[in-house]
Amino acid sequence: MENASGRAGNPRRATTFQLVFMTYSVICSGAYGLEEMVSGSGPGIALLTLVVLPFVWAVPIALACAELSALYPVEGGYYRWARRAFGDFTGYMAGWLVWLANLATNGTFAVLFANYLKYWYPDLPRSWHWAVAAALVWVAVFMNWRGIRLVGTTSVVLTILIFFPFLAMTLLGLARFAFNPLVPFVTPEKGPLSAFAAGLGIAIWLYSGFEKLTTNAGEVERPSRAFPIALAIAVPMAAGSYIIPTFAALAGHGHWSDWGESYFSTAAQALGGPALGMAMAAGGLISNSCLLMVTILGQSRLPMVMAEDGLFPRVFARRHPRFGTPTVSLIVGGIALSLLALVRFSYLAGLFAIVQVLAYLLIFASLLRLRSHAPERDAASGAAPEKAPFRIPLGTPGLALMTVPSVILSGMVIVESVWPDGALDGLQAVVDLLVFASGPATYVLFRRIARTRVPEVPAPPA
Repeated sequence: MENASGRAGNPRRATTFQLVFMTYSVICSGAYGLEEMVSGSGPGIALLTLVVLPFVWAVPIALACAELSALYPVEGGYYRWARRAFGDFTGYMAGWLVWLANLATNGTFAVLFANYLKYWYPDLPRSWHWAVAAALVWVAVFMNWRGIRLVGTTSVVLTILIFFPFLAMTLLGLARFAFNPLVPFVTPEKGPLSAFAAGLGIAIWLYSGFEKLTTNAGEVERPSRAFPIALAIAVPMAAGSYIIPTFAALAGHGHWSDWGESYFSTAAQALGGPALGMAMAAGGLISNSCLLMVTILGQSRLPMVMAEDGLFPRVFARRHPRFGTPTVSLIVGGIALSLLALVRFSYLAGLFAIVQVLAYLLIFASLLRLRSHAPERDAASGAAPEKAPFRIPLGTPGLALMTVPSVILSGMVIVESVWPDGALDGLQAVVDLLVFASGPATYVLFRRIARTRVPEVPAPPA
């Protein structure tokens, strides 16, 4: 039996039910991590951003990924979509950018895990903070080494556990409604636009990840049907998980200017006592463990697939003989994440946003190109495109219009990265340029050292 990518079948595949929870986990797993938006932008603008972003950012990219997953359910996902649409270099750039974004966002989960541990150990030394984060990385690497089915089952259990402290805090916050959660609408130090831009990087981080598991399409049962279902359920679940608890905590507790890293534990303790505070902190540990475990799935499979196509060093294509998992990719990713665990959460989230927005623009471009030039029958999936389980009910002009808000937001993220608070950040500009330049540089390098034959890809449309 062969998987969707055409290779010999691997161990047991993930079910649609498991994919729903893994998709939710890779996007959200609770509201942890958004706290700095409240104090940095103001509670009103933070809540407005959380309400608006699903419609102008999350829904368009989720729809794009759902259609492309239904049409081309191949392992490698967004990387192979871009490669099919525009050729090797653009496909490689899409894969490289998202791989870097995955490393940055996975680093945030390890850092946040250690941050929530400070609830019990507030004076945790910096060296121990890093050691805890690095230990979590290697536990997640081990879980992924054992295969996607184990990760899927674990994500279902952990996601259910995460709901309980947020549910209790939400009910208590609404019952003790004493503050207007929208006041002040904007933090006094900023104007509305700058306040929105200040929180946009974290908001993009919160509402991204819809494409991550498409690289694992070959490990999912009936992927052309499973991915649209999972995305349709995960988007509203994620939005509700962010908006409702934040609104309730601000309404019942207030103190918006004190909100910072790991503040949900403080708010929960104020509303429900030490027991709820401890439960919320424990939920933070569970949430970031779950996020890291699931997102490493996509992070590790991408170099493996690119290596099989001759666009990454050949060694990354090695699989475990029993579990079928990418051993070398997992180890290299674990080392990189251990180093990134030394970096602050806010910086990692900003780095993720700047890279992710460009990768998403490539996914939108791939959808437009492939939609306008879909072949009668796709060799990878064997299904006629017009009979795919899901298709966005828009023509090409409608699809282009759907992407406009995402293009504008991407521009704002880039400007905010290098021009925060109206002043040029020279160091950040240099870092961004080096990150983007790393794509063409490694493309040339890897093409020279890759010894595998590059499979032919259908020529891009004229």
